[in-house]
Amino acid sequence: MAEIFTIIAPVFIIMMLGYGLGKTRLFPDGSAPILISFVWYVAIPALLFRSLAPNELPDASELLFVLAYYGSLYVVYALAMLSTRLLFGLTTAEQATFAFVTCFGNAGFIGIPIVEGVYGEEGVRLLLMLVSFHSLTLLPVTTVIVERAADATEGPGIASRTFASVRQNPIIIALLVGLGWSALSLPYPHWLDKVLELPAVAAAPVGLFSVGLSLASVRIAGNITHAMVAVSLKLMILPLTVFLVAHFLMGLPDVWVGVATLMAALPSGMIAYSFASQYGIGARRAATAVLISTGLSAATLSVVLFGLKAGGLS
Repeated sequence: MAEIFTIIAPVFIIMMLGYGLGKTRLFPDGSAPILISFVWYVAIPALLFRSLAPNELPDASELLFVLAYYGSLYVVYALAMLSTRLLFGLTTAEQATFAFVTCFGNAGFIGIPIVEGVYGEEGVRLLLMLVSFHSLTLLPVTTVIVERAADATEGPGIASRTFASVRQNPIIIALLVGLGWSALSLPYPHWLDKVLELPAVAAAPVGLFSVGLSLASVRIAGNITHAMVAVSLKLMILPLTVFLVAHFLMGLPDVWVGVATLMAALPSGMIAYSFASQYGIGARRAATAVLISTGLSAATLSVVLFGLKAGGLS
């Protein structure tokens, strides 16, 4: 338990520090988006590129790792949509934003330090691979469902705007450039690594602080029952489903199973709240789910880590 505390405690202490200072005048409105932009557009791409460019190309078998995670995720995504239609009578667009909150984890900010603490650099590389597909699949799928349900525009317009955002995603760009650099066996000089190291090592601490800072402005509102269903699916059903599929159904290596399960167990990300706010669909419910899931995840992640350790998977 002491080892688990050593991994979890620093993560949530830094977030609590950001949350507390976000309530003061030291960090005025607009501070959190600036820090988040640095992490998203500079620090995480630098970290991802460093993990790919100087190394050999990932094995094709790692696509099974991605398939196990996202196959499980879309089962829970469909379950979230179906359950909210049957239980709460939500519209299709509301179901999609609810499912997005349920499945989109805060992997880039909270996941990196936790996975690194358990599985090291290799674990972070695997995590960032999953994060890349997060933006490549989950965001476009939800956008198409919401806009078609709202009949906001014609199909080609939806596709063009959706995939334009994917092309501009810094994580995907870093992934493709890093893979290309590795495939071509381009030189990776020491000075370049030192330049990239500076923002890369800042990804975790600045990301955690910015999460706390952004949550300082979030209030619990809307239907608490709806939010708690989303939190339960996110923190319990999704990681359990991913673990069962990756470990028992597909028999993946222990490290892959552990990384996938930890990513699934992460709390809902602020991007889900921003998405709901942008479309004006269930924004208060999404904000409440993000806030509650982040608070509860200190306990649920500890349980997941304990289970992985007891099962010899960490």
